[in-house]
Amino acid sequence: MITKVKLEFFKRFPNATFEVGDDVVLAGPNNSGKTTLLQAVAVWNLAMQRWLAEHAESSKAKQRTGIPISRNDFTAVPLREMNLLWFDRDTAYSEGEKEGIKAGQPKLVAITLYGRDSEGKEWSLTVTLRYANKEQIYVKLADDQGKPLTEIPAGAKDIKIVHVPPFSGIGAEETGLQLGYQNRLVGQGKPGDILRNLMLEVYRADKEKNTGLWKMLVNDVEGLFGYRLKEPQYSESTDPFIRVEYTHDHSRTAFDVASAGSGFHQVLTLLGFFYARPASVLLLDEPDAHLHVILQRQVYDLLRSVARRRGCQLLVSTHSEIILEDTDAEQILSFYGEPHRLAIDTQKDQVREALKRLSSLDILAAENRRNILYVEDESDFKILAALARVCAHEFCKFADQPFFNAIHGRNVSEARAHFFGLKAINPNVKGVLLLDGDNRNLPDREVGADGLLVLRWKRYEIENYLLHPEALLRFVEGPDLDLLSRARRKGGEDYLKANFPPLALAQPLDESDYLVEIPASKSVLPAFLKPAQTHLSKKDYYQIAAQMKPGEVHPEVIAKLNQMAPILNEGFQ
Repeated sequence: MITKVKLEFFKRFPNATFEVGDDVVLAGPNNSGKTTLLQAVAVWNLAMQRWLAEHAESSKAKQRTGIPISRNDFTAVPLREMNLLWFDRDTAYSEGEKEGIKAGQPKLVAITLYGRDSEGKEWSLTVTLRYANKEQIYVKLADDQGKPLTEIPAGAKDIKIVHVPPFSGIGAEETGLQLGYQNRLVGQGKPGDILRNLMLEVYRADKEKNTGLWKMLVNDVEGLFGYRLKEPQYSESTDPFIRVEYTHDHSRTAFDVASAGSGFHQVLTLLGFFYARPASVLLLDEPDAHLHVILQRQVYDLLRSVARRRGCQLLVSTHSEIILEDTDAEQILSFYGEPHRLAIDTQKDQVREALKRLSSLDILAAENRRNILYVEDESDFKILAALARVCAHEFCKFADQPFFNAIHGRNVSEARAHFFGLKAINPNVKGVLLLDGDNRNLPDREVGADGLLVLRWKRYEIENYLLHPEALLRFVEGPDLDLLSRARRKGGEDYLKANFPPLALAQPLDESDYLVEIPASKSVLPAFLKPAQTHLSKKDYYQIAAQMKPGEVHPEVIAKLNQMAPILNEGFQ
């Protein structure tokens, strides 16, 4: 069993340590390093196997330089050039990069696996990679202190690792392939291209050694899909293609496996690796990718059951909320922020919400320790930002580089769930939830969260703070004073006199019932703009705010900006 993985200069990780042990689920966003970790273990395994195969017969000179591996023989990871294995593709030290190291000296990739054998004895083994050119690297083995090894620890030698990359479909036909070429296809990210070969291997091993594995595989597939696999047919002398067919419960007609859906192909490929390639460690990259949510749970339960029966450790990369729900928190390695093992169910819930709700921009902002503003609509933020600029308020710092989320009229608990997901990345994140006045009857305890400040407008919505007669008339009149602008102003004045209560006209900064309770964006502003011959959609109402004068900005707006700015500007250096 693998208990820990340490990486130096491998792909996206200059230096990182991952605590694994038992079955582990790797959870996190795209491009966070989940696949890189699985690939690192696969590279370690390839390098060790090549060392075992060649070291006994190699010369002392080769032992000093290492075992060469060409790009064509590098079946662990698909590569265009070998330097893609290095962090930032940097294969040599630069001047002053490391004390005592000369410029141009090779920078070694180091992959160290720590483990425990069946008797509980701990072991470790480091594989180092030295760059030769675009087509070749040299591999050497070392202990975890970097000292060269001439003998592999028994626990490392006995471990069997199988890597299954994300499923990419199957071909219409498939010939019998040698194991080496099968491994090359898997390394190229094409596990589906050997599906029929895997089925044939399981079937033949069962016939020759009476393993019972073919029957198990057939029963597993039938239990999940109701399909009955037929015995694979292959005779190289008469037909170069492997035939693998299935029947439905309600039909005797046989169909080629290519006729089924991608979910069936995905599961069949996974089971094929389980049964055809005995492994002590199985690396599964997104085994849920093509599966319906209901089937995800069934397949995950089956994989864990088969793994237990075969004494196999699982390392599973996933985006599936279902898999997370069915996994204990202690078995989850989160890739939100710095990779870390979870400890409690609250952390697991945060990761699940993050997978469900966070965009790539959300993740980037949270990783940069930015705090967040929640508003009901994008137009709310634009109006708020425009009013802040009118007053030259410190909130402008946040407005110029905003991190906000619009809940678009959904239940405000959506904001709380989103904020909860951000905590998976930054446990200390803070936020502000700014609600319209029509939400004033919703208790704070129903929408609040630790670190989330809930604020409400006293007026119906933020657009109500645009109901300043002189500001409205100035906007429709525009900067060019001509006949048309005077006509627009006259139309606006007539509407205000006919519809605004005298108190609202005379004292627009006071809290009259009219200014507080009327839905300004749906009724007052469209009705005012029409006789003023001005077309403006709701998303552009911020333009009214932008030409207001500081004295026309309501004191409550200033008060809200004063409350929000210290929190939202906190993430800036």
